[in-house]
Amino acid sequence: MARLAGGVALLTVLDPVGRDCGLTVTAVSSVSLEPPLVLACVKKDGFIHDALFVADGWSLSFLAADQLDLSDYGARERHPGARDDFSPWPTRRAARGELIFTGAVAAVECVPYDLVDAGDHTIALGRVTAVARDAGGAVPLVHVDRRYYEPGTEVSFDS
Repeated sequence: MARLAGGVALLTVLDPVGRDCGLTVTAVSSVSLEPPLVLACVKKDGFIHDALFVADGWSLSFLAADQLDLSDYGARERHPGARDDFSPWPTRRAARGELIFTGAVAAVECVPYDLVDAGDHTIALGRVTAVARDAGGAVPLVHVDRRYYEPGTEVSFDS
């Protein structure tokens, strides 16, 4: 699966006491247009997993190529009790309080729709309630083969 290229997002949620939590995710997908649903897969033993079960909402910021440092920060190992500090990156608060990264290429705000057991992960399904209109990133960050890339030349085929 490492050979399957995908976008990079930062999933953000508030923990039960209202602190910011964020996690870099690459297993992200659009699921449905009606209702508008997206999914993100989160490892069960990860620090953010339990927060998703009590959150009023969560957001996905689809990272731009110049946000590699943010992606690395969200993917770092954390010890119990660790806290996230996203102050180096431009953000705003979503309707339910979680962070939206305004330098991203796009972002969606979600309310919980379902949490599905999937082996060592949970699939978090969210119903999209808002789409960011202030995302300013131009070039998406892509992850493949455990490395980051910018999209390259457009390829097309002759009809």
